[in-house]
Amino acid sequence: MLLVKTYLDRSPIHGLGVYADEFIRKGAKVWRFVESFDRVYSPQEFAKLPKPARDYIRNYGYRVDGEVLLTIDHDHHMNHSEDANTHWRNGHIVASRDIRKGEEITNNYRLFDAAFCAAFLKPKRRLPRARSRAAQRPRP
Repeated sequence: MLLVKTYLDRSPIHGLGVYADEFIRKGAKVWRFVESFDRVYSPQEFAKLPKPARDYIRNYGYRVDGEVLLTIDHDHHMNHSEDANTHWRNGHIVASRDIRKGEEITNNYRLFDAAFCAAFLKPKRRLPRARSRAAQRPRP
């Protein structure tokens, strides 16, 4: 359950995104699991769901600690960023830095189950090695 005020809007990352509707200070708790609000499935429960339900959850849910989590509020629209402004800590999603009002709130899906989130993750690009200064000098 999101613990901060948010709204949905078009995202330059993908489709809809979750945006801060208030200033969020670094270290603030942004989300936590609330059993009576959010839904968690064991792998066995997930496998027994009808295919349309599994497809929906694959699109909007994610795995944490081997279980499949489907959040009910705007959280399931939170997009991936390699430079996410939130991270997982002690059972909460917390702000990694100050998040301005109107800024998109993002997660790094790689911190969850990468196989479950594979559809959203592009392979990491390897950066070319920096050439040494000697190699960068123009040749005479």
